[in-house]
Amino acid sequence: MREALITNFINIFFHVIWFYNLALEPKHGKKKMLLISITDGILFELIYLVLAKSGLPEKMVYLSAYLLASVVLGGGFVLFLSASHPGKSVFLVSTYYSLWTFIYCFISVVTGSPAGTGNSAVWGLRAGLNLFFLSVYLIFFREKLRRIYSQMQNGYGLIACISSLTFVMMTFLTFYNEWHREKSMGHVFVMTLCYLFMLIVYVLLFYFMVQENRAYQLRLMLVHEKALKAQVEAYEKTERSVRQTRHDFRHHNTVVMALAEQRDYEGILAYLKEYEQIEEEKCDRRYCKNHAVNNLIAVYMRRAKPCGIAMNADIRLDKELCVSDVDLVSVLSNMLENAVHGCMEVAGERRIEIAAQQENAMILLRCQNSCTDDIHFCDGIPQAKDHEGVGVDSIRSIAEKYGGDAHFSAEKGVFTCSVLLWKEMRSHGC
Repeated sequence: MREALITNFINIFFHVIWFYNLALEPKHGKKKMLLISITDGILFELIYLVLAKSGLPEKMVYLSAYLLASVVLGGGFVLFLSASHPGKSVFLVSTYYSLWTFIYCFISVVTGSPAGTGNSAVWGLRAGLNLFFLSVYLIFFREKLRRIYSQMQNGYGLIACISSLTFVMMTFLTFYNEWHREKSMGHVFVMTLCYLFMLIVYVLLFYFMVQENRAYQLRLMLVHEKALKAQVEAYEKTERSVRQTRHDFRHHNTVVMALAEQRDYEGILAYLKEYEQIEEEKCDRRYCKNHAVNNLIAVYMRRAKPCGIAMNADIRLDKELCVSDVDLVSVLSNMLENAVHGCMEVAGERRIEIAAQQENAMILLRCQNSCTDDIHFCDGIPQAKDHEGVGVDSIRSIAEKYGGDAHFSAEKGVFTCSVLLWKEMRSHGC
């Protein structure tokens, strides 16, 4: 009994440390996260003590504790520690538990001891192996996994399912190991094959995550390229207008000189007035001091008009911003692209209202557009019907980069996208 309690205490101790460090997108601050982890561990320890004193056979106590650890500690991680999508959290939990079964079954085979109990040699091996794998994870894998994990927008349901099924297989392997105390060569061979299979599965899963992340980054690059093309289009239009004005200026001078020689001052005034009106029509309106944003708004103003979309812009941004022009243009272009797409599905009045302003250390962006009533949301994120919805992902990614937030809603035929950007990025200052 004493040996089993010490073994279980070591298990709980490392469970708490592991789950605290597995939260790649923590729901709370460090102190609260640690407190929740410890509380979860204490709760499980109390449940185990009740099981140990229940009079059940040793194997039943161990296997019951094994299953309860998966539910109590794993559920606590998904519900109270991780702020990620449940699919991502389940993937991390099942991956850790697969490693857990390997460590304890490996020790059971090497020492010939039941996995639920032990002696000083078993305790040392458990502590040593946990510390070894934890150190490898923290030094070599945690930051890399965090980057891939946070940027992965699709496919986590599939990897969570495969990882969970792998853990279920490892659970049956644990039961098999417990019911065969004699560790024959055939037994060891079966265990080895199963754990090689587990290793291959997780290598393939991580490869899939890396490839999915690269595909997602490529889609974001294409979205950014589209925004930059809109910028180039605006600059080219301005350049063509300037060249044309410069080319025609000599002809205008000739006309004005001829009218001046005839002392036709009223004719000169009428001609200059008409000339000024034509030049104003050729030039885009100035919406704000920032050239990149101004040109982007002008591009979408021209696109909206032929589509029967009434577009109004209230942009109050300075010429120089700490937020990158590329990121700001990317957010605005995605907001406007989605707004135009939403308006095109509306049969009645089509309107877009875009606003941007600075407030102290923040930049607030807001876009409202006409929309249909069949927009579906999942966790507050609009779900694309006939395309991948990369624009929304790009908006959220840039908002997260600047430590801000993106909010989406639809009510009474109006879709609203609000984005908050801090002037200093989360990763580094400006």
